[in-house]
Amino acid sequence: MRKLLWLVLMGVLFSFVLAQSPLEVWKYEDGVYISLPATNDLARAFSAFPADGSCNKHQWEIEFTTEVQVAQWLEWSLNATKWTWFVRKPGDYYANAIVGTVASNGDVLITFSGFDDPTYTGTSSVNPTIEAYYTVLTGDATPDLDDWVRAPDVNNLSYTLEDSQELHNGMEFHLWNRIKVVNCNSASTYRDTGYIYLTLQNQKPWIDEEGNYVENLEDFVTSDRWERGEY
Repeated sequence: MRKLLWLVLMGVLFSFVLAQSPLEVWKYEDGVYISLPATNDLARAFSAFPADGSCNKHQWEIEFTTEVQVAQWLEWSLNATKWTWFVRKPGDYYANAIVGTVASNGDVLITFSGFDDPTYTGTSSVNPTIEAYYTVLTGDATPDLDDWVRAPDVNNLSYTLEDSQELHNGMEFHLWNRIKVVNCNSASTYRDTGYIYLTLQNQKPWIDEEGNYVENLEDFVTSDRWERGEY
């Protein structure tokens, strides 16, 4: 019993020594220092490992460490999230309608689901679907025949945007759509809705699923000094 009590007390003492309360933080912006609350959502700091000494020795060596753990961030934009075609006559058409950007400081996985041929929304049609294709290009390039991917096959694709200066600055892409309207597509509206997923591959464990700090952030103050740690 006494041994258990001793272990508990040592654990409490170690936790106290390891991480103190969060510190007040300032942010320099537009030539002005802005004071932020200790529990702000931009950057938080903790001090840990107090030290002291007392004797007549000639020289003291006091070790200091600055550790900066950086979360992965993501910024993305799309100038549209829907195509609406108005087709008077059957034909094979394509459009460069959507431009987007993705920026991050770590690898980003891109996956897809729900992509398919637009389906007739009425009660019946001679041909209930419209054959659709997609492709993603950069810059001013226009699609070649080999670039197009059938709508259902988009769900089998995945891309990883690797950490790079280009990704940090923001990568621009153009999403093209192609449709084949044939004589036996009955007059009405055809529709399909798919999803694109952007998944951060290097997120830190002290960020929750919604992108916020976890409540026990102080538990992630590490005991590492100069050796590399995986945190």
